[in-house]
Amino acid sequence: MSPLLLLFILTFLVSVDVRILAPVLPSISQSLGSSPGTVGLAMTTYSLAYGAGQLFYGPLSDRLGRIAVVRAAGVGFSICTILSALSVTPWQFILLRLLAGALAGAVIPLTLVYIGDTVEYDRRQVMLGRFAVITSTALAFSASIGGMISHFISWRWMLLGYAVVAFLPLGFMWRLEVKRAGAGEACADRFGDLLRNPYALFVYGGVFLEGFLQWGGLTYLGAFATQRFGLDQFMVGLLIALFGIGMMAGGLLMDRLRRLFSENLLALAGGILMGASFLVLILRLPPPVFAVAMFVMGLGYVCLHTTLQLRGTDISATARGKAFSLFAFSLFLGLSTGSAAFGQLVDAGRYDALFVIAGAGLAAVGLATAFAPQHGSSRRRMRADDGTCIIQQS
Repeated sequence: MSPLLLLFILTFLVSVDVRILAPVLPSISQSLGSSPGTVGLAMTTYSLAYGAGQLFYGPLSDRLGRIAVVRAAGVGFSICTILSALSVTPWQFILLRLLAGALAGAVIPLTLVYIGDTVEYDRRQVMLGRFAVITSTALAFSASIGGMISHFISWRWMLLGYAVVAFLPLGFMWRLEVKRAGAGEACADRFGDLLRNPYALFVYGGVFLEGFLQWGGLTYLGAFATQRFGLDQFMVGLLIALFGIGMMAGGLLMDRLRRLFSENLLALAGGILMGASFLVLILRLPPPVFAVAMFVMGLGYVCLHTTLQLRGTDISATARGKAFSLFAFSLFLGLSTGSAAFGQLVDAGRYDALFVIAGAGLAAVGLATAFAPQHGSSRRRMRADDGTCIIQQS
């Protein structure tokens, strides 16, 4: 099995784990003799540890190699998931989920970095589209299957099941030859170099705003649909799931889209599609329009986000893992702050203001990305004959 296929399998399992607790939280809290609010801390600590780990795994993978870091973290993730399934108190569960989140944080970002290492730039966005299919399918799977398994079997067997399955790709990974990724540490870009690079700052700023506007706004669309249309949670869940279906469609079509359009046009189209999907919600239109908006929003997200990912993998040729760790951290930071900021508008009943800000903002991000400079790895730190490092512009 190829390394990329193994990474995709592990990515699927980790993506399932990210969302799996939401539908089974009542069962877990009842089993552990606690409240949903207390057990819900497991999701909060998991997310915080997952996000913070980005800044650690990227630089580590530049020194040790992507596969070496992913397989070690993957083993730890599987063990912590198994132990969390065996928890007998809520605080044991919360602690073990925190550790699982910290270890899971290595898999998805480093898979994207590996794509940057091994796939030529002209074909990379197509591969990123396939990656989007994997993650969106996993999120849909976790939402639909998690509750079913918990209801008919047990949440403990659910966690044990995919944790044990994860050992299959990990076993094959331990048979792979590991190579150091990137240039020697002496000539590798440092965090300071990356944060002084205008191209890098533009990409990080773009993905931060995308996370802030898109994911921050999406957080409250379920509550909006319940209030506007009076639908039950099951129907709202199905409508929101169309966002994931749109992502899958965009990923599957990416090969054809890249043959027809440049990455700049895809970024522009993605921003406009997402922006229009938010803005149309201001109008008093029936639920089918909301459903179409969710699908179009998912399609637009793939177009813009894969363009930003593409450029995120191209920021540094000498420290790709470190550079992309800042990309992932920026996305996570944008998501967190966007949810908090838009929550204030939602509590005040100002959904229209949310939609205007998110809609106009995403269209602007798409426009700015379309007209931004490309190919940041043309700025390289090179070793001179005397052993010193110089910056080469090409």
